[in-house]
Amino acid sequence: MISYKDRTFCPFHEGCALGKHCDRALTDLVISEAIKWWGDVDAPISMFTEPPPCFETFQTLVETINGSDDDG
Repeated sequence: MISYKDRTFCPFHEGCALGKHCDRALTDLVISEAIKWWGDVDAPISMFTEPPPCFETFQTLVETINGSDDDG
């Protein structure tokens, strides 16, 4: 199956603590570039159906940061 850039994009990036810097984020720019590449709004874009293993909630990130200062 063919898909844009032959990769899977993440529609969960906005809720991910790492999403702003993610190269797999399914952004409006990615969607518009895929449509331009395909020549139609039905561009084949592969997307995760649930948050991928790299997904990190903001709460988890805060706990990780706070826990790193924990003495035990």
